[in-house]
This record gives sequence, C-alpha cells and structure tokens, in this order.
Amino acid sequence: MVDLLSIALLQCAVSAVVVYLRLLSVNRALMQPPKGWKKKVLRAVSAGKNGSGLFFGWKVGAVRRQLLLMAKTASRFSNYNDAPLLSALVGAEGADNEEKENIVSHLNNTDGKLHNHQKLFGFFHPFCNAGGGGEKVLWKAVETTLRFDPHTTAVIYTGDNDVSGAQILQSVKNRFDYDLDTDRIVFIYLSHRRLVESSTWPHFTLVGQLFGSIILTIEAILKCPPDVWCDTMGYPFGYPWVWHLLRIPVVTYTHYPVMSSDMLNKLSHEKQTVKVLVKRAYWKLFMMYYHHMGSFVSVASTNSSWTNDHISRIWTQLRTHVIYPPCSTEKLVAFEKESETPLVRKNQAIVLCQFRPEKRHELIIREYATYLETTSNIDQAPKLVFIGSTRSDADRQYVQELKDMALIEKKIPESLFEIMTDLPYEEIKRMLWTSTYGINAMWNEHFGIAVVEYIAGGLIPIVHGSAGPLFDIVIDNVGFFFLDPSDPDYKDRKALLGFGTLHEALEEVSYLTDDDKKKLSDIAIRIALTKFSDKRFDERWIDHVLIKLEKLKKKRHAASKKRA
Repeated sequence: MVDLLSIALLQCAVSAVVVYLRLLSVNRALMQPPKGWKKKVLRAVSAGKNGSGLFFGWKVGAVRRQLLLMAKTASRFSNYNDAPLLSALVGAEGADNEEKENIVSHLNNTDGKLHNHQKLFGFFHPFCNAGGGGEKVLWKAVETTLRFDPHTTAVIYTGDNDVSGAQILQSVKNRFDYDLDTDRIVFIYLSHRRLVESSTWPHFTLVGQLFGSIILTIEAILKCPPDVWCDTMGYPFGYPWVWHLLRIPVVTYTHYPVMSSDMLNKLSHEKQTVKVLVKRAYWKLFMMYYHHMGSFVSVASTNSSWTNDHISRIWTQLRTHVIYPPCSTEKLVAFEKESETPLVRKNQAIVLCQFRPEKRHELIIREYATYLETTSNIDQAPKLVFIGSTRSDADRQYVQELKDMALIEKKIPESLFEIMTDLPYEEIKRMLWTSTYGINAMWNEHFGIAVVEYIAGGLIPIVHGSAGPLFDIVIDNVGFFFLDPSDPDYKDRKALLGFGTLHEALEEVSYLTDDDKKKLSDIAIRIALTKFSDKRFDERWIDHVLIKLEKLKKKRHAASKKRA
C-alpha cells in the first residue's frame, strides 16, 4: 500500500509541477541563455579566463548549448571532471586557438544566422560505457545519425564519471570497431546516476528508480538542452519533463519494457494472498502510469518482435517499428576471408555475454556438468568457454565464483572449461570462427545480440526457447532450443513447445555429422546477413527515425506558419 500511495502522490506532484512550469513558459527559458551572456563570455575570453568565475545559474545549460551550436569541435565542450565552461578556449591545457577565434566570431555576429541550421541530438544513455548489446545500438545510432546530417552534434548524457570521453570512444572502437566522428560527439556527465541503480533502492525499487530517472532527466536537460531527446536505454518516466519543459521530439528505442504483461501473469500463478493481491494492484497502477508515458513519445522503435508486441500493447496510442540491433554481421562474415591464417573450428561451445546473474552462467555450468555425467558420447563433448567483459570488482568476483563452481564444486575437467575476460573485438571474432556452438541461457532475452553474432560466425546456436532468440533469430531450423525447470513459465512453455533441457540439447548436438554442421552453419550465416547487418540497421534507423523526425519538423513548421 505504501508503494501505491507513493506512485499516486508522485504522479500528482509531477503533474502539478509540470503545469506550473508550463504556465511560466519554462520551455522557452531553458533553451534561451540569459541576457548579456555573450558580453560575459567575450570579456572572460579576452581576459584569458576559462569561465570558472562565470555564473549563469540554472541557465548554464542554455549557454553551453549555444557554444555547442557554434563550435567546430563540439567534443571540447564536455563537462568532464567539472571542466569550466570555456576551458576549450582559454588555458594552457586543451585550449584551441582556432576554436577560440571561431567562437569569438560567432559571439560578435549580430544577425544570429551563423549556426541556426545546427542541431543537438541528445542520446540519454547513463551507462554508455557498459560495453553490452544496448551500447552497441547506441553507438551505431550515433554513427548513423551523424553521417546522415553533417550539421548534427551528438550529445551523450552519461553517468560514467570515472572515464573521459576519449577513453569511452576508444573503448567503443576496441569493442565494436566503429569509427565515429569524435569531433561532433560531446559527453555531458551526470552526477545522480546512482538514483537509477537498483542497489540504491533495496525497497520500493520500482518507485525509487522511477523517481531517480526523473531527477536524472532533469539534470541532463538543465546541463544541456538538446533539439531531440533520444532514450536508448529505457527511462520513460522522464519523458513528460522533456516534452513539457523543452517541447522537443522524444525518440525511444526500447530494448525491453519496464513492465510487461508477463510480469502480471506470473502473479496469477502464485497463491493469491493479501500480499500478492496488493502487489498485483500496485503493478497494474504502475502499468497505467507507464501507458501514459507513451503519449509524450514522437517516434518509437523496439529491438525485437517480442518487445514490439509488448510495447504495442502498452503504448496503444503509438505506431512502433522493429529495428533489429546492429550486429556487425558483415564484418563477422568477412573475417574468415580476411584472416591471414586458416580458421579451423574446434569442438567447443562459447557463451558470449556480460557476467551478470540474469545471463544464467550457473545454470549452464550445472547443465553442462549433468551432460558430462550422463552422456553416452563423451568423446564428442565440446569444451565450454565463457567470454565476457568485467567492468567492476563485483564482476571479477562473480567470475571467480563461476570458476570455483565449475572446477571445484562440479569437478569439470580444466581441459573442458575456460573463462576468457576483456577480449578485444578481433579476438572475439576469432573465437566465433574457431568454435562450433554458441549457448545463450537467458530467460526472455528480449533480443539476443550475442546469438546473432553466433550465427554470423557460423556457429550452431543452442539457446533458451523464449523471446528474441525464439521468434527472431534462430529460425529455419538452424539451431536447438531448451527450457529449464527454473523458468518462471516453465510448465506452460513446456506444454506448448515441448523443448527439453540444456543437457539434453548438448547430447543431441553431439551426434551431428560434419555435413550437418556445415549445412546449419551456412544457413545461419545467410540469416545473419539478411536480417541483422549494420547496413540493415542504418537503413531502418534512417527510415523510421531520422526521416520521420524531418517530416515531424516540417509538419510543426507548417502548423506554426499557419498560426502566424
């Protein structure tokens, strides 16, 4: 009941504040810098000051916005380490005389036409340095957006305050092999990311993260209001604030719904106690609020059929499109031809994913150990290899726990088990082309970008029979599915689909002939190239996001002229 009351009160508070701010026309104020700001900046630059003494209050974001619209090298105007506003122009370290002359020229210009064709495209992705599939979507979207319009600057709102923009972009290059126009990418660092982390809210997690996402959104638009707000991570409860305070298009790319009908259905299988009934009412109220967020979205896209189906049922007022994530399948397929040394497939199964509990590494270890104990074809047992990045001490501790579980508790021979961490992308591609199988055990993996990498590398996928891998990726009988008794919907799905367990799937693939493997591998590569290439993502991002935004802009412009 406390959660129910919290959501109701929060909704009332949000509505009251937004209406009040709209009455004050704050949306225009947030975009417009304060009077006399140009003179202040010119005086500071001519005096050789980096702007640390300048005070623009809550208008500092509007000033930064103007400087970015004027800049030749927008990346220099990041607020990394609380850098002073003019540090790119003044000071011994990092100053740029050419940029200084450019900005001064713009500031002295009085007709206001030098940068009115420039645009700031804001990408809200507080965990942009995580290195996962969601981040691959982000950076490919950035690349495509910048290439589509040379007058666009990408503003990346991030909470990765421990790394510089240059370090993040180098990580993107190493992990995803994307070449970005770094001069037109500026990082705006946020200081309240912890408010959207589940660990911050051990109780009332949904309400806590809802509140945190609103605070983080407001912080972002105060630090630098953009012309387009693109949420590529999934924080919808900030959309009303963006829409009402800035009056700009809101673009969403949804990897998975914050709440789905699956979550509500799971409760129907539980004993209907008072606690469960209250929880169900709470979740329904939360779902109603989530539905309302769709009314503030201008362009909506999703990563898979499963996600699109759920979002379409939640945001009924929107027309959504599936844009499959960019999986660099062209590069993966070409890797074999470009390799200087022959690539020979080994009898091994790789698991390519981040080291997080929901990826169910422990389930894979248990099932693999069971397979080794029960198989009648032990000579054909593939080696099990985990591959992933470690982002923190917690990740490294988790990796050690997995090693102990496999080698000590389950007594899997060292020759049949290995964990490889933080591999460069070139080595990951080599592993894809020198292995035979790819395993994915996550329940309801909304898409499954690693599974696409499996098939692009010609691997035979052995995947959990749910969501993206089932409906979008492992099609045309190209792989093998499994279920597990620990799945929340195991009984229903088992009755419907009839899939066995992972150790049974491993037993089945051990009897494949070389001809069988070659046939499946060829089909897998064909699917990867036709559905999941970077080129295909480019085409759909341009068609369903960028061109649609241009049409919306023309429509609004025509409407404003008509009113005038």
